[in-house]
Amino acid sequence: MNNFNLLKLDRAVWVAYLCQKEITEAVKYYEMYCNTLAKIKDYNDAVVKEIEYCKQLFQEKVMELAQNYVQENNFAKAVIAYSAAFKNNDKDIDCIKNYISCLDEIKQYDLEASMLLYLEEFCKNDIEIYRSLSQIYEKRKLFIESVEYMEKYIDAKGSENVTANDYNALGCLYDNKYSEETHKREDIEKSLLAFDKASDMEPDERLFAKNATIMAGKGNNYKMGRKHWDRLLKINKFNNDDKYDYAAFSLRNCEFDSWYEYYDFRFQKENNATFFPQINGTKWDGIQDLSQSTLLVHCEQGFGDTFLMWGYIPRLIKLAKHVIFVTQDETYELLKNNEYGVEIYSRDYINFDEIKFDYYLPSMSIPTALRVTRENICVGAGYLKPNIELVNSFKEKYFNNNKFKIGIAFIGNVDGERSRDIKINEMISLDELNNVEIYNFTKNVEDSEFEIFNKNKVVNIAKDFHNFADTAAALANCDCILSSDNCILNLAGAMGIKTFGLFNWSYFFRWFDIKGEDAGWYTSVKPYICDDIDNWQSAVKPAIKDIKKLIY
Repeated sequence: MNNFNLLKLDRAVWVAYLCQKEITEAVKYYEMYCNTLAKIKDYNDAVVKEIEYCKQLFQEKVMELAQNYVQENNFAKAVIAYSAAFKNNDKDIDCIKNYISCLDEIKQYDLEASMLLYLEEFCKNDIEIYRSLSQIYEKRKLFIESVEYMEKYIDAKGSENVTANDYNALGCLYDNKYSEETHKREDIEKSLLAFDKASDMEPDERLFAKNATIMAGKGNNYKMGRKHWDRLLKINKFNNDDKYDYAAFSLRNCEFDSWYEYYDFRFQKENNATFFPQINGTKWDGIQDLSQSTLLVHCEQGFGDTFLMWGYIPRLIKLAKHVIFVTQDETYELLKNNEYGVEIYSRDYINFDEIKFDYYLPSMSIPTALRVTRENICVGAGYLKPNIELVNSFKEKYFNNNKFKIGIAFIGNVDGERSRDIKINEMISLDELNNVEIYNFTKNVEDSEFEIFNKNKVVNIAKDFHNFADTAAALANCDCILSSDNCILNLAGAMGIKTFGLFNWSYFFRWFDIKGEDAGWYTSVKPYICDDIDNWQSAVKPAIKDIKKLIY
């Protein structure tokens, strides 16, 4: 037997490994065999035929083995097999598509995208590649690219073939693009347009209409929101999340009857339900006579909500024989010695079995139980009083000067939502004012954050606060407050301090009417709204201009 025929016997080695499903060893010996063949000095037709035969044989057996791995859900070994098959024949379309699927299974999304882009060169008319690329970039949270390929997919598909699901997917991608990457208004509008198209195509599909209402809320588009809420009402498939969201939409647009009806569904939502403790007793619905009864009000949600709802205490004490208010531990010291005779407990230390009451009410349900109207929803100002001794203590320590005193607060994020946050450099115009002292009321901010101020040093007074009794006492020494939407704005408004409120272009639904001279709930808060998302200077500049009028 000649040397070449002896060498050909090595083919059986890698074939045997493939038969035993030992893909790694098979690939190693196959590559060694091919390299040896390629180095034969007497490179004749027999060698060429052997190489071509081996490539074909290897491709068939490896593809077969890879399919077996896939059926066994052994995608790691399937990837090894398809990788070897691709290197052996990079024009095998089936191999490339299967390879891509297995890369997805092991979450190698960047490699998957590269292979899809390579596949696009051979399959110019396969528009599914665009959708696959969109899905891969979505998994990688690269939403700009994901949107680009979804748009390509829809364009290539043609208007007569595009489905409502296609438009809904595009709407979701634009929403993610806005939330995760660009934070640009145009992406909200494009998302809403896509959801609107999906809902128009299938008006009886709840999901499409609901997505449109969500984006209409983000985009301050009442007309579009009304269209799709009416569609949802007609479909009549409201779940508890829908009911709460409709309550939010209704309050934002001063449609109070729907707000009354649905707002309490915040406790029954399937997603992110508002926490409220189990209280054994009867919930007050605003109808029962309280003149001989004790009403227990329990705080919920944030500190700002507590300060706002405290504004209804003067109305409740006129209705009830006695009022008990359960508050956060951080606000307990501020509220405990109140002028209304309300009995105060900290929620961290309360035992409901030891307290006698006839009815209870979640604090944020006070206005809906009272059936407030646009004319009487406002709580006014100056109903929350600080401790005078604390006020004087802070005055001696920080405020004993003749300068105009400005308090600032610039962080208001909730559950990761950053739209209420303002970077401190957005307030740098305060540094141009004469004869002022600036005090920071935002907690957990280092002194170094304020080094950008050169003329007017910022006193980081928040480091001295142990609870909101301290915060209120310090606020009482200020001539005005400049704040984003946060608890400081609410506290200052409740205390009646002149407050300049800064609101992003898309603001929280609770601020139902802030386009006038006051913030709807408070008479001492003047709102300034950004003319576009995060364009804080459009709100800060006119606010500081009005502050100047107080100084000079």
